[in-house]
Amino acid sequence: MNKRFFLPFLALIIFGTTQLFGQTTRTLSLEESIEIAKDNSPLSRAATFSLIASKWRYKSFRADLLPGFTLSGDAPNFSNQIFANVQDDGTVVFSRRTQSEASINFSASQNILPTGGNLSLSTGITRLGIFNGENTYAWQSTPLIASYTQPLFQFNNLKWRNKIEPLRFKIAEKQFVEDLEDLSFTVTQSFFDVLISKINVEIAEFNVTVNDSIYNISKGRYEVGSLAENDLLQTELAYRNAETSLTNAKLNYQRVAENFKALLGIDNNVTLEVKAPRTAPDINLDFDKALELALENNSQSLQFRLDEIQANQAYDQAKKSAGFSATLRADYGLNQTSTEFEDLYTNPDNRQFFNVGFQIPIFNWGKNVAQIKSARNQQLATANNIEYQRLQFELSVRSTVREFELLKGQVELAEISDNIAERRYEVSKNRYLIGKIDITNLFIAQNEKDSARRNYIQALRNYWTGYYNLRRLTLYDFAQDSPIYHEIDL
Repeated sequence: MNKRFFLPFLALIIFGTTQLFGQTTRTLSLEESIEIAKDNSPLSRAATFSLIASKWRYKSFRADLLPGFTLSGDAPNFSNQIFANVQDDGTVVFSRRTQSEASINFSASQNILPTGGNLSLSTGITRLGIFNGENTYAWQSTPLIASYTQPLFQFNNLKWRNKIEPLRFKIAEKQFVEDLEDLSFTVTQSFFDVLISKINVEIAEFNVTVNDSIYNISKGRYEVGSLAENDLLQTELAYRNAETSLTNAKLNYQRVAENFKALLGIDNNVTLEVKAPRTAPDINLDFDKALELALENNSQSLQFRLDEIQANQAYDQAKKSAGFSATLRADYGLNQTSTEFEDLYTNPDNRQFFNVGFQIPIFNWGKNVAQIKSARNQQLATANNIEYQRLQFELSVRSTVREFELLKGQVELAEISDNIAERRYEVSKNRYLIGKIDITNLFIAQNEKDSARRNYIQALRNYWTGYYNLRRLTLYDFAQDSPIYHEIDL
């Protein structure tokens, strides 16, 4: 086969085989992992759906503040029945009645937010048909009816909802941003779990190779009588332990890698490689600014305000329910009847209705007083709990800022220690090979090298998790010096 055609054909076969078995490799940084999780993670989708549900709940409340329109009717409403007919002299005769009564009505209503009342306007028409002998028809019209209902000294639920629902939706918006920042925090933890597991595998593989070489060298020295049997057994034990550690490290790496892919929403057939970050952005913080941002942006601060409003609402409802209450209702409209549809709207008559219903609690064994006192004390309890929780929240923010300021220095120290331990191990290994130190000192240097490497990765983990923890508390991007927003299509 011509080489010009053979090479592309071979590449196509290899690429197709790789795609067929779904074996692909992706190398991810921490930032890339976070962005993938925000797009694909089930936790990200759950946060989005939760915000959408809150948005529609808020829209439902907003609809209660707008006029409502209703079209209703009955047709044909036909009946054929025998009924008792009382005569003028008191006797009863049974008669058959066959009729239909069709009607249609249109109404508009508007809740009055400041007073809790309701204003409605309606219009309608009714046709009555009598089918006994000669068919006859009668019409009734209500060109306009205006009705107003006003509760007096009663709990105004709509007014309180107008305070609660906008705040609740604002909390949901903040909670959505917090959920995504919390996802970033979780991804950071999982990312470093994978990275540390990967480092453990690399350390274990390196130790197996090195300890195998040392064991072989030790066997040679033992055979020529320059090494004690105890030292030989120590090198063999270190080699076997290194093999066991490698097996355990690989199993743990597989487990945390699968969890990481599930968190990111990546297919399990994809092989992931993670790149160790150097450090988080170098940012300057102060307690007052971080605390101000947290109190302004964090949903917990808004939740304190919502809890306080709801406690006040419960107290107001208990007071209004226990006292004097009344309901005023007034109707005014026009109506007319006619056997001819053309005359139905000619010179309509007035229609009026006025009523005041009231309720005065007289004696109920102190139940109303108990309910008021219970609501009042619950209001006070909520206020004190909020005060304590706000204090704890402020302390948490201050503690997070204080700890974060120390983490960068720990990363720098851990990196220096890692480099020193690496150089010391190389020196110790070379000195052992030429017989200048014993095997115990070599293994001490090896353990210190491994520990320093792990400590450096752990310091990086602490720094990045501290960084994203600070972001989710304040909802502020200190690297960009701007609030954090996550846009979604609602």
